[in-house]
Amino acid sequence: METALLLQQAAASFQPLAGEPSPFGQPPGYPLAGLQVPLAGYADEAALATAVLGRLAPWFHIQREVTGTHPTGNPCRIDAVLRPRDAHVWKNPQIALGVEFKAWETHVGDASRKDRIGWVAQAIDYSMVDWDGYGRLPVLMCPDPFVRNRNLPGDGVDDLGHFIDGLLGQYNVGYLTVFNGSGLTMLMYGMNTIWYERRGVSNGKNWSLRPRTGHRR
Repeated sequence: METALLLQQAAASFQPLAGEPSPFGQPPGYPLAGLQVPLAGYADEAALATAVLGRLAPWFHIQREVTGTHPTGNPCRIDAVLRPRDAHVWKNPQIALGVEFKAWETHVGDASRKDRIGWVAQAIDYSMVDWDGYGRLPVLMCPDPFVRNRNLPGDGVDDLGHFIDGLLGQYNVGYLTVFNGSGLTMLMYGMNTIWYERRGVSNGKNWSLRPRTGHRR
């Protein structure tokens, strides 16, 4: 399906997730432009997942509660797998992306250090899982578990934050978050946009997002 048609359909069905303006109209002026929007106010993970996936539905085929097997043999289940409806414009037309949700207020806003570390470790584990019908997948955490100030075009993340983002990127782990003016945004290696609502695929045109193991260049 053509991206322009997907844009029209997404714009017609837009519903804000956290009071943010539509990414399909004129971008908001400063100081709102490019600000990250916390995905707060959801009672639980199921409510957050339903709202976010509803916004993604015009763009992606969505399969919920996908099961798979970790290399240890342990069974796993991820909240959703996304396949682009305009896959032909992605570098890897067979691309599929996993998403794991945590409700902001219950698991992030008031989360302990142990909670956040556990969630990140879970995402790394999931990047190694052989998902039924898909194999290994990039894994996006929604929202950002670090509760950092990520603003476009500058991100304000310190050197340690860049290191963490880069390390997670090597494991094919990134973030799914919301920015004023851009809408839902998939990030990898920090502020590198894979896809966003306002325009569709971005670095996904250039990066295959295939999993890597062992030596990396």
